[in-house]
Parts: sequence; structure tokens; C-alpha cells
Amino acid sequence: MSNSALAGLKVLELGRGVPAAYTARLMADFGADVIKVEPRTGDVTRRWGPFPGDGPDPEKSGLFFFLNNGKRSVVLDLEAEQGRRRFVELAAAADLLIENTPSGLLAGLGLDHDSLSATNPGLVTVSVSPFGRSGPYAGWKGTDLNAFHLSASGSRYCGAPDQAPLEHGTFAADIYGAVAAAAWGLAAVYGRGSAGGGQHVDVSSAETIAATFVGGQNIGGYAQDGVFEHRTGVGMPLGAPATIMPCKDGHVWMLALEPGQWNGLARVMGEPDWMGLEMFQDMFTRAQNSDAIYPLLEEWTLAHGKMEIMERCQAEGAPVTAVFTVAEAADHEHLAARGYIVEVEHPRLGKVPTLGAPFKLPASPGGPAGPAPLLGEHDGEGFRDGATTTTMPASPAGPRALPLEGLRVANFGWVWAGPVTGQTLAFLGAEVLKVESQARIDLTRTLPPFGGGESGPDRSLSNHACWAGNGSVTLNLKEPEALDLAKRLVAECDVVIENFGPGVMDQFGLGYDELVKARPDLVMFSMPAAGLYGPMKDVRTYGLSLTSTTGLDSLTGYTGGPPIPMENAFSDPFNGIFGAFAIVTALVYRDRRGKGQHIDFSQQEAVMQMVGPAFMDYAFNGRVAGPIGNRHPSAAMAPHGVFPAAGEDRWIAIAVEDDEQWQGLIDEMGRPDWATVPALASLDGRLAAIEAIHESLAGWTAGTGDRELAGRLQACGVAATPVLNVADLLDDPHYKDRGTFVEVEHPLGFKETIYGPYVKLSRGNYDPVPGPVMGQDNQRVFTELLGLDPERYAELVAQKVIY
Repeated sequence: MSNSALAGLKVLELGRGVPAAYTARLMADFGADVIKVEPRTGDVTRRWGPFPGDGPDPEKSGLFFFLNNGKRSVVLDLEAEQGRRRFVELAAAADLLIENTPSGLLAGLGLDHDSLSATNPGLVTVSVSPFGRSGPYAGWKGTDLNAFHLSASGSRYCGAPDQAPLEHGTFAADIYGAVAAAAWGLAAVYGRGSAGGGQHVDVSSAETIAATFVGGQNIGGYAQDGVFEHRTGVGMPLGAPATIMPCKDGHVWMLALEPGQWNGLARVMGEPDWMGLEMFQDMFTRAQNSDAIYPLLEEWTLAHGKMEIMERCQAEGAPVTAVFTVAEAADHEHLAARGYIVEVEHPRLGKVPTLGAPFKLPASPGGPAGPAPLLGEHDGEGFRDGATTTTMPASPAGPRALPLEGLRVANFGWVWAGPVTGQTLAFLGAEVLKVESQARIDLTRTLPPFGGGESGPDRSLSNHACWAGNGSVTLNLKEPEALDLAKRLVAECDVVIENFGPGVMDQFGLGYDELVKARPDLVMFSMPAAGLYGPMKDVRTYGLSLTSTTGLDSLTGYTGGPPIPMENAFSDPFNGIFGAFAIVTALVYRDRRGKGQHIDFSQQEAVMQMVGPAFMDYAFNGRVAGPIGNRHPSAAMAPHGVFPAAGEDRWIAIAVEDDEQWQGLIDEMGRPDWATVPALASLDGRLAAIEAIHESLAGWTAGTGDRELAGRLQACGVAATPVLNVADLLDDPHYKDRGTFVEVEHPLGFKETIYGPYVKLSRGNYDPVPGPVMGQDNQRVFTELLGLDPERYAELVAQKVIY
């Protein structure tokens, strides 16, 4: 049997474009047998670029290559009885079906989950779509652009306040949704014993981002106080410096929030008098004076190169990073040392570099096992022989329990990414215990707004959303007895999570080599910024600026302009969910082989997966991408953008996928002369005139309400959605129908709004509760689970060991 973690897992993929393909590629990277079902014309991404030398060829698409390495291709006509019969045969042998077909299509063909599970009750079907399979928008046409802007991400966090909200210049929503689909889908397969069989997993890319990225830090405050923020175009507005600045040869993410970081930056800059003012020791005061501070900082950055600035600032403890271009990220010595860029031999392309596995499993390495398939290359083939992945034994809760019922997790992760990893596992049924201490309060517990307007570490509304699902035990790890209790806790756990810098857990005496003495089959998950080894392993970043080292920030901005900073850490919840997929992958391996392992999860490498399409263009053509506004990342749709609507800061996202949709759009516009020019009837013609089209289209959309116009365009078959803001999320009929945001009662006696399980399981979902009160699980864990005598427990509390 292969040593790959997911060897034996049988995955059937059906869909078009990015989401289903990337979800299945993650499975293939770690050894799953993936059969991709394509129509006779092939997946649409075979016709999307980039292509070597810009010569279209369905067997040479860089995007298709990136998304489909390691899979097999089978051509089936599902409109024909023979094709449907063959699909049913494949589904009967599969563990997992991943699909992103138009809503209702599979049911109409008799190929939906209910139909297929009648012959394969263990089948898990994952539907990953822009809006999900339920709710008022379930039947709407949608693209990556529509999903992203329906999440309120652009309106809240990216773009100038007087210009259109922006998305990253890649398939950010598609890949974010795909990562959630992989985590929840694999957990559903792994936990079939707990859940009582297979089930349907419904993933909305828009909802996943709206909940975990935007909702977590905004909805609680809006629900309580009725106020919300918009994008500023500057960076993080609450603290300074926290923005992207120009320098001599590009841009840097200028970030120095804590006093030690600010003073380190001052030393690099020669300690100018103004930086030593007492008032500027506070990041909030600096933010209030950013209009004066930023020009002074920029005067200095413009005199220096970005790599020099990064090196000198990092050496002084300031987490300033260069904004890497795609080329600089791809060619960096750090990724070379970690073997992240790999070469794959393709029958038509030859040897092609591509991005390797998004995380490292030392006992069961992953990465592309072969090239992307030629169209129909494996017609007539079925799944390979071999046992399917093991499943957890049925839990005491019995059938229809959540998939990860029976797992216990010690979560040493802090701030946002680590707690979201724990949260994802908790939403799937695991018991997750956040290990923290009153001796060093976690930063997110100090973030306003606070419940009832009263500050305190147990009252942060965003903390309650972003940490929902985690329990809490408090241990002051500077005390030897606390360290001993931590090890005893780990002995009772399947998984340990931590997101400190490399070596910090070892300094605590809680490194992997020490913890496996307590739990030999432990799965330990470490998620430092740039991995556990390599020249850049000690780089200092926040999630806010981590993206600068991946090339992603270099793609985000208005077309032809400078990079625009995302004003919050998009990478944190993304990596948190991605981390849950990594952990479940390692658990599958553990349960089959009896071996745990230490997962090396480089947040840089995980986020860089989003840059895959631009990386392939660099690999093929040496072309280095820059900001593209809201245009299609593969230049495969036009028009494709965000346009003004009636009202203050109201916008609509419109994406025309083909010539038929273009005709629907111009019919709705009344067929104006500018739009009926014959050259615009084809995609090539529209791409050549895209600036003029966008300008004319903006003039037409500006007089109509976003929701009204989106409804009219959807009726014409055009992918159009309103661009939501924070307030819209809470009142939007689609999110209300799907129960995205829920009101809960906090133990301290106030009501608050958090997000619930943003992925829907057909066999039941987690009942949301707010993030934990500090130490809420202490007595149960230490006296019942670890068996401390009640008197000894009381002594350790009094001595501030349990603290």
C-alpha cells in the first residue's frame, strides 16, 4: 500500500472551473485516486489561459495543469443513458463525490446525492458552489467574482473609499471555498462511523468568507451597536503603521504595531526625534496621526530597496516585509530550500514547474503524483484496487453524530489562525480545549467592541465569534507544574495545535519530541509564517502582511496601479480552515498506519496556492503579473467587474461568462448602439475593448438599485450580484435562510451575534455557542479528565499555576 496519507481514497470529480477541481487536487496531492469526469469539449479551464506563448491549446492550459495534476480524465456524456449509467458505476465505488454543477442539474439527471447514496450509502457528496444548494440565491448564476463580493470582503476591506471595492487578482473565493470543501468533505469521509454513513456537504464560497473573514470581526459589533466600517484604502485603520508603502524598487508592507516593533523601526531609520515622542509608543495614537506619520515614513522608504528594508527591519524585531512579485516569491531561496516548487513531466508541455503540496507531512509526503491528464486519457478505466480510507469507529453518541465525535484537541494556537483551526475541528464534532493564560492575555480578547460596552477579556465580541467552538483551560506555562499538567492533557488528546514561531514550543518544553513521549501517536500541527525550516523560517509577520511574501498582494489593486492593502488578515481564517484539512489528512494516515506525525504547515506556502494561475504564466512565459482590478484572472470573461449602483457606496458585480450571456445583457440594456457593434459579439472583441465596455456599462448601472438590477440580470441568465456591506450580511435573505449568523446568550448574561457552521451537513450540524470564558473548562478537565484531587486543584488555582 502506498505510503501517501490518502492512499485508497476514491474521489469522483464532476464540475467546471476552479472550485471542484482544486478541492479534488488537494486530495490527489496526498495520494487519493481522483477520476475527473469531463464533457466531450473538456473542462472550461482547458480553454482558459495562460498558455505557453499565448497559443490556445486545450492540452496546454496552465490553469488546468495547476488544478488537475495527479488526476485521471474520463469523458462522459451525462445527457445520454450510457454516460449516466457509467457515472453511477463510478459513484458506486467512490468514497467522495466533489461537484460544482449548476443547481438542480444532477437531480434532473437522477445523479444527485440522494439517488447515488441509495446504492452507495457510504458516499460523501461535496457540493461547492458560489451560493450553496439552499436559499434564495441557490439557483443564481455565479462566478468567483460574485461570490467574493457577496461576502462583503471588498466593501469592508479592499479598495479606495471613492472607488469600486476590489478582489485579489486571482480566484480567491473559489480557492477559499475549495479549502473549506476539502476540510469538511474529508472529515465527513473519515467520520462515517460516527455519522452513520455518508452524507451531503453543502459549501457556499460566499458564505464561508462572509462568516469566517468578514462576519467574525464585524457582525457582533454591528448587531449590538448598529455601526459598521467601510474600506479606507490605507491599510489597518486602528493601528499604525499598517499599510503598503512605495520604496525605491517596489513596495513594502510597513507594519510595526507593538512598542518594541516601533522602536526597532526607529533604530533602522536612525532614530529621528519625532519617532521617540512618548505619544507615539501607542499604535492607536499613531493611527490617529497617520496623516502626519505616513509621509515621513514614505520619505525614508523611497530612499531604500524593499529587500534591504525587510532585512534590516526584521533584524530589529519589526515585522516589515517586502511585497514580493510573483517572480520574487517563486524564485526565492527559501521556497527552493523547502522544495516547494516542483517539476512535473507532461506529455505535451514537457517538464513544467508548479507549486508543490500546500503543507508537509513528514511521514507521508504529498505533492503532484503526475501530470494533469489529457482529455479522455483514461476512458474506460475505473478506480484502482485497494482499501478505502479507514473511518473512525462509531462513537458512544451513536449514528448521526458529527464526523469528528470522539476526538480531543489541545489548542495552543492564539490570535486568529490557530483558534480557527480548532474551531473548524470543533464544528465537525471534536472536543477542542484552548490552552491559554491570564499571565499573557491573548490579543483577540482585548479587541473591541465589547459585550454591553464593558471591556474585559471575556467580553470581546469578535473573539467570541472567531473562537466559537473552542473550550478553555488556563495554565501559566512558566510554572513547572503547569507544564506537567499540559503534558498530561496532551496524553489524553489526539491532536495538538500551535501557531507560534519555530522553536517556541520547544522553549516551553512542549516540542513534538517531548510530547510524543506522552502520546506516541500524536498528530501535532505547527503553522509558523514560513514553515519550520528554511532561510526565512524566523520571519516576523502578522496575518495581515503574510500575503506580501506570497505574491498575492502584488496582484491586488486597480488595473495598472500600485498594490492596495487588504485591511484585515484574509490569510488567518483561510489558513485556519486549511489547517483543519491538514490535520484530518494526518489522522487518516494515523488510523491506517498507527503513526502520528508533526505537520509542518507554512502559512506562506498555503496562501501562495492562490497565486497558482499567475505562477503558471510566469513559468510559461516569464510574465510577471500585477494588479488587475476586478478583471478575470485568466482574461476569460468580459465584461467582468464591479460597477456603481444607485445609492451611497452601492455596487453590483457582473461577470459575463459567454457570448449568450452577453446578448442577454445587451437585451436588458435595450441594445444600445455601442453594445451591438459586431466585434463585441465575441470574447476576443470584448477583451480588446474591455475598458470602453466597463465605462459604458458603469453609466448604465449607476441609476438602478443593486438588488433590483441583480435580479433583472439573473433573470436574463447573467451572473450578477449586489456587492454587500457588513450591514447587508445580517439582513440579507440568503444568509438569513441559511442561518449563517445566529444570536446566542453569553454566560455573562448578554446576547450577541456570531456565525454558525458555514458549511451544511445533511446529518446534523454543530450547535453554536460563543467563544469561551477564560478557564471555563478548568475544573472538569483537571479534576475529571486528569484526576486531580479537588483540594490539590484548589491549591494550584491559588498558586496561579492553573491561571
